[in-house]
Amino acid sequence: MMQTTKPGSKQILTQAGMALRFARSANVAALVLAGTLALSAQTAKDPGVRGGAPGAGGFQTQITDLEKLSEPSGTAQFAQAAQVTGGPVTGNGLGPRFSGTSCAMCHAQPAAGGSSPKSNPVLALATQNGAQNTVPNFETASGPILIPRFAYNINNTSIPDGLEHPLWVVTGRTDATGCSIQQPNFTLAASQNNLFFRQPLPVFGDGFIEIIQNSDILNNMNSNLALKQSLGIIGAVNITDDGSIGRLGWKAQWRALLPASGAEEQGELGITNEMFPTEMDQTTGCLLNPVPEDPTNYTWVDSSNTPWSFLANAERDADFIRFLAQPVKGKCSAAQSSCNNGQVQFNNIGCVLCHTASYLTPAGSIPSMGHIPTPLDSDLLIHHMGPCLADNIVQGNALGDMFRTPPLWNVGQRIWFMHDGRTSDIVQAIEDHSDVGKGCANPLGYQASEADAVVAAFNALSSTNQQDLVNWLRSL
Repeated sequence: MMQTTKPGSKQILTQAGMALRFARSANVAALVLAGTLALSAQTAKDPGVRGGAPGAGGFQTQITDLEKLSEPSGTAQFAQAAQVTGGPVTGNGLGPRFSGTSCAMCHAQPAAGGSSPKSNPVLALATQNGAQNTVPNFETASGPILIPRFAYNINNTSIPDGLEHPLWVVTGRTDATGCSIQQPNFTLAASQNNLFFRQPLPVFGDGFIEIIQNSDILNNMNSNLALKQSLGIIGAVNITDDGSIGRLGWKAQWRALLPASGAEEQGELGITNEMFPTEMDQTTGCLLNPVPEDPTNYTWVDSSNTPWSFLANAERDADFIRFLAQPVKGKCSAAQSSCNNGQVQFNNIGCVLCHTASYLTPAGSIPSMGHIPTPLDSDLLIHHMGPCLADNIVQGNALGDMFRTPPLWNVGQRIWFMHDGRTSDIVQAIEDHSDVGKGCANPLGYQASEADAVVAAFNALSSTNQQDLVNWLRSL
């Protein structure tokens, strides 16, 4: 296991055997060949979503009593269903284009703040309140919630797009009289090979990730370089507008919770706010509320005299996420010795070089969040993942084949894996990190996945070691 990354220090591998194993291997190509040959004998099975307590959700226990006062307001706001018009100031503004009606609708598994739930709740929105939407074929009752993006302009595919295209429109709804717009043409986009998806990311512990020092991310990126390079692992940072390192979102496109919360409110719910104050679709007849629709509530009156009702919804959502506790591990589905060995194998084959064990937060303005080990199992870097995973969407420094290493905490209770929810089998998700032997089309000339050699090493493990590694992942 890697040591916690401390400010100003380089990360040190405490599993010396890991370095020896790969330093003495012939080369990456040999590892890939070995893994490819071993694939047919690969017998690891996903034990499935772990049972027991969620291990995630709910506020941190160490925050102050005054900070805890934000919990009722934040929890209620995260779950509050928005409507187009006619509701309270804090519940207005849905649409004109939207994919969900609340944050908790999509971030639900295994608790509020999590990932896509087992049963897809957004299908009911297609005809809610008289709406006249058609459910696209990629959105199914037993599948993950998928938010579509077009890599290129649907009317001129020589022009980049990359934007989210919400699932639904408010046309026909009883609270949206006068608006008449159409859903995006998802069928046309699919025929153009221009339709890509993102599933909801869990946000547990993101308040800790938000304050990790840029220098610690860079120190970790520059550690163990010879070993990483021998395996084809590069990694890069996604630099945001202020020159800082992005670390939130599928492509690390967001630096901090507040702007990410504001962008999600506008993108997923279609609600304008003080960070994004104008509608994305400004069709005549569909601008049904003054903007921004989610303002600071200067007319706030509250019998409990709590200040939290003064804040706009996007701010309360950000505070809710900031105060969420870090996920904790669950019980191993097999003998504990299996999971212990699984973590050793995870480190030995090189998974830990991207899924970095832990960082240490700096001193925080919320004192209880400072100097806290943050075992997220992610380097927070973006990596080339090859043509089989590429979505051709550029966000900042993240190119069309690049994705952030997703944190693994609470992965044992996730139902869907990869950025587009393509599988519910964690073993398949491991294999999907590699593009070796898959023959994926590569018209844009993307480089091979940085995970090819590591996945090959996984495939070369004994059946017992493979299964132990999978059991360990499902215990997280």
